[in-house]
Amino acid sequence: MATESPNTSRFQAAQPKIPGVPEKHETSARNATKGSPLLLRPGLLSAGAGVATLILLIAVVWWPRGTAQTAARTGTVNRTGPSTDPAAAKSSDNLAVAPGPIAKVSEMKQAWATKTFLFRKTDGEAVPALLVRLPGDTYWAIALRAPYESCTLELASVAKLRSEYNMEAKYPMIVDPCTHAVFDLTQYGSGPNGLVRGAIVAGLALRPPLAIEVEVKHGELIALRME
Repeated sequence: MATESPNTSRFQAAQPKIPGVPEKHETSARNATKGSPLLLRPGLLSAGAGVATLILLIAVVWWPRGTAQTAARTGTVNRTGPSTDPAAAKSSDNLAVAPGPIAKVSEMKQAWATKTFLFRKTDGEAVPALLVRLPGDTYWAIALRAPYESCTLELASVAKLRSEYNMEAKYPMIVDPCTHAVFDLTQYGSGPNGLVRGAIVAGLALRPPLAIEVEVKHGELIALRME
């Protein structure tokens, strides 16, 4: 007589079902068909942090060097401090500043030799000025700023007087490029305080150029005061 094998499945307890939690066989089937999502493990986090730190260190070390190399290639290096532009450092530092010595007698050996300088007024303003050796060992200095104007006076050669001022002359003269007035330093003209060298011989002007007193002392020419 055949014996019937006992059915053990009847004695197995059913797995409890928790809401929201899938059963084991369902989870395995889902992972097998869809694939499990990528999870960040502690080891991966540590490795990522190390890589990020390494990249940051490389950036810090490379940045100044890369900037300097780029600047060297382009020629644009930022500097602090005073400007070294040659135009900004131009020539006022090379000019004598009066009151005080402005030239040596040995520099002014010939008639109509000239020397430019600056005359500092009592209010601190530095006015461009010109020293001229006139015939007969006479020295005269004038302010190159035209009285009551903003134009700059200049000493014009005989050729320039002829070509630009339509004037025949035997020696250079002071001219005003703005008004085309011509002043002769060998003659005296009327100033507010009396006669002043620089008679007006052509064009229109209010008065001769402003005079600067000059004296010779120990081989030097010294500018003392301006009108």
